[in-house]
Amino acid sequence: MTRTTDSNSSSSFNELHVFARAVGLLAVLTALLYLRAMASDGFLYRGTSENIPVTTVLFALMLIATAGLVMTWRWECVGGVVAIVGSLAVAAVVYSTFSENRLLALLVYSSPFLVSGSLCVADWWKQRS
Repeated sequence: MTRTTDSNSSSSFNELHVFARAVGLLAVLTALLYLRAMASDGFLYRGTSENIPVTTVLFALMLIATAGLVMTWRWECVGGVVAIVGSLAVAAVVYSTFSENRLLALLVYSSPFLVSGSLCVADWWKQRS
């Protein structure tokens, strides 16, 4: 039996919803790895590094973006916007503080939050209409 769907059907909404959740889950796992690495590098060696304020700010911003991704499971729009804003803040800090491969570092650190937050906002927007 052949199934035909159009762009306004409920199956396309469900596919976007599942895709946004899957990408969000992968982004949360990636963020937990980033946070773990920053916590062990930055906070355990508090007396030896001169970049502690930058590490602390980056850690806090990534924690906010991760909290936004977790919030998307209950409030898609609010969590998605928090993740997007956190992603842009992480990108600004990474770009201004890293000296080598700025664009690559910017993409690596901020893209999981930006992509998953954007997908969650798009899913919320599609659900509204």
